[in-house]
Amino acid sequence: MRIIGGNFKGKILLQPKDKKTRPLKDLTKESIFNVLNHSNKFLFSLKNSYILDLFSGVGSFGIECLSREAFHVTFVENYPNVLNLLKKNLANFKKQINYEIKNSDILENNFFKKIQK
Repeated sequence: MRIIGGNFKGKILLQPKDKKTRPLKDLTKESIFNVLNHSNKFLFSLKNSYILDLFSGVGSFGIECLSREAFHVTFVENYPNVLNLLKKNLANFKKQINYEIKNSDILENNFFKKIQK
């Protein structure tokens, strides 16, 4: 798995070895960003935006957003095996990006009320 566009294009991300996590594939990310950038149904600019990456896994979507100049990404993940990989992946870019990690279950009561930004 790699970053497919932006400032970090081509950088490799660590992946989980277990079957409990299914990382977002490169083709899926490419499709998402193509729809966002080329749709005539809505205006969209990723630059300087705030992104909430729920069920972050190893962070491929959020890091892709940061690579494409999003201002800040909040990663939310609570699976310990993947959380460690997320932290390692982000450590490779630490000086260049603005992010936070929430080790939380989004299905818990009032999760969204606790998030600010």
